[in-house]
Amino acid sequence: MFDYRRILIELLSAFLISVLMILILRDEDSPVALQARGVTFSAIVLVLLCEGIFIFDAIISKRFPWHEAIRKRMASLFIFAMTWLAVIGFFAKLIAAYFFVPVGHEPEPERINVAITIYILFAIIYVIVLIGHNFHVTLNRYIVENERLNRQKLELDYSALQDQINPHFLFNNLSTLMALIRQDADAAVKFAGDFTDVYRYVLMSTRHKTITLHEEVEFIRSYLGLHGQRLGEGLLVGIHVDDAYLSRKVPPLCLQFLVENAIKHNVATSTKPLQIDISVEGNKLCVTNNLQRKTSTYSTNTGLSNLSRRYAFLDSNADVEVDSGADYFKVKVPML
Repeated sequence: MFDYRRILIELLSAFLISVLMILILRDEDSPVALQARGVTFSAIVLVLLCEGIFIFDAIISKRFPWHEAIRKRMASLFIFAMTWLAVIGFFAKLIAAYFFVPVGHEPEPERINVAITIYILFAIIYVIVLIGHNFHVTLNRYIVENERLNRQKLELDYSALQDQINPHFLFNNLSTLMALIRQDADAAVKFAGDFTDVYRYVLMSTRHKTITLHEEVEFIRSYLGLHGQRLGEGLLVGIHVDDAYLSRKVPPLCLQFLVENAIKHNVATSTKPLQIDISVEGNKLCVTNNLQRKTSTYSTNTGLSNLSRRYAFLDSNADVEVDSGADYFKVKVPML
């Protein structure tokens, strides 16, 4: 509660007001030493006035918190300030003459009224400044607390978004496995083995908010191998990522999202192959595919929106860009 800066400001303000008080109340015949004592006395009175109001404000802060009981808090402060001013004034009047009123040189009633008015204005101004300070401090506290809660919510949302990957990924690859079982049992066994390795990576990667591009590229090669067993020459993939970028960070499974969307929404046959190119443009990782849309396809609509929200959590300035033309579809995601 004790703050040197607050006391210093109060002393400085009290000194200036005290000098003004002496100029109002002084008599031309008053000795300089007596006037100096008067300044000291007046400054002490004003500091006591300020500290009393401040302590009272601290006491009622729990009963009437700012932004919850504004009117009660303000009314209580003003009522106490005027009451405390009257109490301080009463005791000060009893000993004031000893400090700066020589015998036979009592100030005129008009000067006393002016002095009382200055005291009242000082008390009102101090209460207003205290209210402004409290609002500022409380607002900052609310902002910090709100940011903390938002951060916690974002982390929970991020975890939920990562959890969406597992059933989504599992659903699509089990569908592929079911199709292979009907066509080629040996290929299905190999696919199941590869799928186990890929899914192990999925489980491990979701524990992290970001991974290196090197890990993601190695994973996508295995992932594309699963689809390659089913699509054969219908899926053509080119990965053109310079080694200099492999240490950069990306969200886990971001390439899986983009490749999966391309395969899911486009025809991929030996007569109409789907070409997917993974490259780097500036600070962006790009996934581009030729457009040959399927007439109908199942979609959970979580791909790009999921990825955009995950990037928003990691970096509010990291935007996922989509560029679509008549014969191509390109998505650019930042490398962190």
